[in-house]
Amino acid sequence: MAPRRIVLIGGGTARTAPAVIGAFLTAGYGVTVTGRDPGRLHAALAAIPGGEAVQAVIADLAEPADAERAVAATLERWGRVDAMTTLVQAAFLQRPFAETSLADFEALVIGGLYTTYNLARAVLPAMLAAGGGHIVTIAGGSAVDPAPGRALFGATKAAVVTLTKGIARDYKHQGIVANCLVAGGIGTEAARQYLSAADFAAAATPQEFANALVFLASAEGSGINGAAVELNAREVG
Repeated sequence: MAPRRIVLIGGGTARTAPAVIGAFLTAGYGVTVTGRDPGRLHAALAAIPGGEAVQAVIADLAEPADAERAVAATLERWGRVDAMTTLVQAAFLQRPFAETSLADFEALVIGGLYTTYNLARAVLPAMLAAGGGHIVTIAGGSAVDPAPGRALFGATKAAVVTLTKGIARDYKHQGIVANCLVAGGIGTEAARQYLSAADFAAAATPQEFANALVFLASAEGSGINGAAVELNAREVG
């Protein structure tokens, strides 16, 4: 049976990728994922139940041509792309503002904002030609309330939120639904190393994060558009 919907996911080796890819597969999606390292990407997919059905595209989303190639490969394999999200993130930086450099800022912009821009820009023409599509970007809670030392990190995440809202407003009458999932802490296995037991318990689980993405990428979630949807789980004050 042909998949009901098709999703393109950037960042197939991200810490949250197993839950996200698995959730889309469970929801009946045809899935294409990108990654920069062929070995890591194929190993990651091999560890996911049903991962053999996922199309893997080797691409560096910091490069516009690679993002365009990922979209083209998705269209060649599946014939369409109904939804897009990207888990690609720059390396985390927490440092007082006066101790940062322009190079620090550039790395965050390229790794988190450029990659989101490139994939959204590449996929939008195909969605418009098809009469619609869902774009779900991701930002951290620092986008709206940066903790000490996260001025640069938060600024780039806030830019992702604004970019997403702008896309929604530009194309709201052409079938495009664009939202940003603003996630607080996510309790990945790696997070156990730096979160206290209480903070880990309060964080969203990877499955909760994945479920939110699937909903925002679905037809059922199309009533939400141009929004920054906060995923705070048990961290909410």
